[in-house]
Amino acid sequence: MTPYLAACAARLESLVAGQRFEEALPALEEYGRAVVQALAGLRPGDPRAAELAAEWRRRMEATRRRALAARSHAAARLARLPSLGGFSAPAPRRTWEIFG
Repeated sequence: MTPYLAACAARLESLVAGQRFEEALPALEEYGRAVVQALAGLRPGDPRAAELAAEWRRRMEATRRRALAARSHAAARLARLPSLGGFSAPAPRRTWEIFG
């Protein structure tokens, strides 16, 4: 693993662990580019390519699980909020038309 790839991976993991998903998306894209760059630097048949691919899959699965867990926890917290009584139904949508 190159130092740049390791730095990208560490940044991605830090953002996801901190539930900073908006910032994690660009970091995920950067990590993907770093993986492609690292793979491009390897010779065909190099066993490190399989290791990089396996690490990428592991990291993507861990990221996906953390995001799903955070989403589930947020939904549970929202479900515990008290009801707003008569204000719980959404207001009807209105559309305006301009003639003329």
